[in-house]
Amino acid sequence: MRCFVLTFLLAIGLVAQDPTPAPGPTPAPLPTTSESTAQEPAPAVTSPGVTVQPLAGDLAPAVRQNTQGETVLSPRIRNVTRLHNSMPHQLIGIGVVVGLAGTGSSDRGTRQAVLNVVRQLGLNLTMADVVGGNTALVSLTCSLPPFAKQGQPLDVKVEVLSDSVSLRGGELLRAELKGVDGQTYVVAQGALIVAGFTAQGANAQVTKNPSATAWLPNGGLVIREENCSFFSESGALELQVLNPSPFNAASIASGVETALAGSAAKVAAVDQGLVRIELPDDERTPANAIRILNLVGNVRVPVENPAKILIDQTSGTVLAGEGVLISPCVVGLSDLTIAIVEEDQVSQPNPLSTGTTERVGRTSVEVQSTNTDLKKVSGGATVSDLLQNLKALGLTPGQLVSVFQALDQGGYLHATLEVR
Repeated sequence: MRCFVLTFLLAIGLVAQDPTPAPGPTPAPLPTTSESTAQEPAPAVTSPGVTVQPLAGDLAPAVRQNTQGETVLSPRIRNVTRLHNSMPHQLIGIGVVVGLAGTGSSDRGTRQAVLNVVRQLGLNLTMADVVGGNTALVSLTCSLPPFAKQGQPLDVKVEVLSDSVSLRGGELLRAELKGVDGQTYVVAQGALIVAGFTAQGANAQVTKNPSATAWLPNGGLVIREENCSFFSESGALELQVLNPSPFNAASIASGVETALAGSAAKVAAVDQGLVRIELPDDERTPANAIRILNLVGNVRVPVENPAKILIDQTSGTVLAGEGVLISPCVVGLSDLTIAIVEEDQVSQPNPLSTGTTERVGRTSVEVQSTNTDLKKVSGGATVSDLLQNLKALGLTPGQLVSVFQALDQGGYLHATLEVR
């Protein structure tokens, strides 16, 4: 018997209710000079011709409630920004892993890579002399942080490039990792660490976690330093906002200006993702930049909650920010299930007749429709209100995605919707 079941989501009805919008969140006040910046007094920032005194306490409480009952977070500037002109350099390389217990590769590419390594060490072999199975050709990747110095250890990720089954128990031979400019910045070598385990018997095997990927902790050493600077081409300190928005940029700029009050520094929010600190020419030194960034980084500033909803269709996970608003509406769901059942029956002729036995197909179609009552979704401005509204609907993960998409298309959802 073969059975085909087709399920359709017939309708999602959205009917506007009260047109009066719910009161929106009130932006948190920006830092003022009357508030403080650090829990413990820090040493003064002294530069030629200017002395910047740090403030006495936190600029704002780390967590508080505004007049709308929303949570306002005030993280430190160092946690919500990064130096604009300093970014990690992505490195990549190719290497050979040896010492595998029969789980390596035997393809021509791997044997050629082993042959190249052997010839570099002065041993003259041919391709026929290289036996596969205990070696693997792998890719190497790592991230070179800004201001990395020679001899600094880095973690390196190792992944197979051929048909190797496992890297467990292997060791990476010396390999180079290069940047986008073709220069070698890191040299890696050492024993690999593979997560999980493998248990094997005579007739069965159990493996947890893929073993075609491994890590080389602290196995990469920086051999070339990258030319990095605290200052941009214009000679300013620039802070990149990790969660760009006009509110966050203005809040960070106000906090920086408060911390540097009394100095010759000029602070401005260039756009929603960049805050610029301009210093006099005689103060543009690396030591002064470190002191200023340390002082400014300890300042707490309020940031706005992202109005975003993230839905994972596979797991049914829903992430919603506290500032999400839904206009009052009514949701109705209808499911139509069509079941098509095919059965093969045998037609048997009467005794002593000249007929033959034949196979006869029978098809039956069943249609079932279920409708849910229209349920009201009241406007909510907090995560708890939103969860209560959705819990009352009793939605499945698939229906939940459809409802959010319909709310977004209808204009009832006042947030950014991202479905994965």
